[in-house]
Amino acid sequence: MMFTILICKIILFIGDLIGRGSTLPGTIALKLNKNILNKFKVPKNIIAVTGSSGKGTTSKLIASVLKDQGLKVLHNHRGGNLKPGIITMLIEGASLTGKIKADYIVYEIDERYMKQVIKYLKPKTIVITNIVRDQPPRQGHHDFVYNDIKNCLTSDMHLVINSDDPYLQKFVIDTDCEVTYYGIEKNNYSYTKNNYENLVIEYCPLCHTKLKYKYYNFEIYGDFKCPNCDFKRVKPEYAVTNVDYEKEIMIINNKYKIKILNNILYNIYNIAATFATASYLGYDEEKIIDSISKSEYDHKLCNHYKYNNKEIFVFYNKNENSTSFNQSLNYVSRNKEEKTVVIGWETISHRYKFTDVSWIYDINFECLNDANVVNFICVGDYAYDIATRLKLAGIEKEKIMAFPSLNDSLDTILNKSKGNLYAVVNPDYVLPLLHLLKGKEI
Repeated sequence: MMFTILICKIILFIGDLIGRGSTLPGTIALKLNKNILNKFKVPKNIIAVTGSSGKGTTSKLIASVLKDQGLKVLHNHRGGNLKPGIITMLIEGASLTGKIKADYIVYEIDERYMKQVIKYLKPKTIVITNIVRDQPPRQGHHDFVYNDIKNCLTSDMHLVINSDDPYLQKFVIDTDCEVTYYGIEKNNYSYTKNNYENLVIEYCPLCHTKLKYKYYNFEIYGDFKCPNCDFKRVKPEYAVTNVDYEKEIMIINNKYKIKILNNILYNIYNIAATFATASYLGYDEEKIIDSISKSEYDHKLCNHYKYNNKEIFVFYNKNENSTSFNQSLNYVSRNKEEKTVVIGWETISHRYKFTDVSWIYDINFECLNDANVVNFICVGDYAYDIATRLKLAGIEKEKIMAFPSLNDSLDTILNKSKGNLYAVVNPDYVLPLLHLLKGKEI
């Protein structure tokens, strides 16, 4: 054990020097000792964060809040959320004998890999952000993901979940876990007519009657009720009672004013989950607010520049997740000025070789069929697949341009596009665009 940890700490140090190493030490540790995960001596306070999206931001915020409470926190800040990444985190925080020197472990965990980790790193609290259609070739179906998480839960775990999400209520029905709820009350951005298709749940999981909504916040999130039985949205203990995108603030329980990290709805849910978790654990709520409000959002998620008199927004979007994509498009459509929209990616996934593009038909591109959007620039190997989907959304073909690579499109993007620019891209193109724009912001 001591030899394995020492070797992997050295590898971790070298990886930090060269800017790599989120999973390599854990991978090597597993080769040296396949049972290493059960050799660590961990603290009793462990929080796991999982879900289809938002787990990275939420776990980072929770860890930051707890640190600001004066606690020593171990967190997989390097981003590795599979088994090797979790082991890398433990190696970083362990003594040579394997003792974790921390008050809390806060870790994000891939929803399909919980079963490989949770019996060794058993959390008292589990935050489940959402379960949506995500990476179909890998996940298969969202019910598979649900069952993988459900089978990891025991009655002594405390769940923190979104009360606006009827799908997550299945965990309450199917387990004996205690639950803390967070959610968003009706606000100026809520609406009463469903704007989305291909949702993960539309019918009551108890009696299979179609759910009714008083209002929606986004996709299936809102105030729902089954007209035939008692299944309904639970009033959350931690409710976002006001949202103001213009002032970049949100208010929880009509009392706690918090700065929004960026003006995208999923970050409001991430912040609400963080506040609910830390408050449920008994920590000072004013300090929680201060911690969240001073946090900087991850710049790979959303960036804002001014260049050549253009406002330029660069959004990070994980491919094969229509909910994440729809959130970005919702932001784009909410702003009514003249604009050009860039959509593209180089590779659908770096995890596997499937080239499935069926997921783009779950995205609500129809919301961009708007006179304010002057042009669409489709970029990358799948540019024509994207262009075809836009045409099927009713967008005039004269508005659509396609380029085989980012380099081919750069002159058009930066110098020939009309209006402000919104780039909705995956990690392949986020960093190149940010590198290009570095130093050009005002």
